[in-house]
Amino acid sequence: MNLRKLMTAFTIFIILLAQTTNLTFAQYETLSSFSTNFNPGSVGRAANIKKAAHLINETVVYPGQTFSFNDTIGPTTQKRGFSLAKIFIKGKEADGYGGGVCQVSSTLFNAADEAGLAIVERHPHSKKVTYVPDDRDAATSYGDIDLRFRNDYDFPVIIRAAAYKNIVTVEIGAV
Repeated sequence: MNLRKLMTAFTIFIILLAQTTNLTFAQYETLSSFSTNFNPGSVGRAANIKKAAHLINETVVYPGQTFSFNDTIGPTTQKRGFSLAKIFIKGKEADGYGGGVCQVSSTLFNAADEAGLAIVERHPHSKKVTYVPDDRDAATSYGDIDLRFRNDYDFPVIIRAAAYKNIVTVEIGAV
């Protein structure tokens, strides 16, 4: 594909993105961004990270609204397309569907905290994780523990999330 076609395709993508999210670039200001690295060779875990990032991407949190990671992601079951990967249960490793989604919740927690959003609920893992500094993780388990934060600003914020190659990035923007 030549550069002209690539730029045309990119421009169309940006226009469609702006139309589907009802946003224009003038209406969006980045409040924070946080990234973590993962091993793409851990296929199930990488797939779960990409799926979770996709599920929270473009979520708008309105003033006074509380965001729930679990409500947004939903159950991490095979039927819903999650893969088997390592999870922590009471400090021990086990195989479970959705292993890796906590890396997304931890990345989101750091972005939300840096953006000044009010952290309502956050739980550390039962075992040390390596993808964020100590005490900066956010373990989640559907129906049990959650990551929740409230937007106390007088404007909506938007969550932008993507996983590409070996990096997951979450950005919080003011709309």
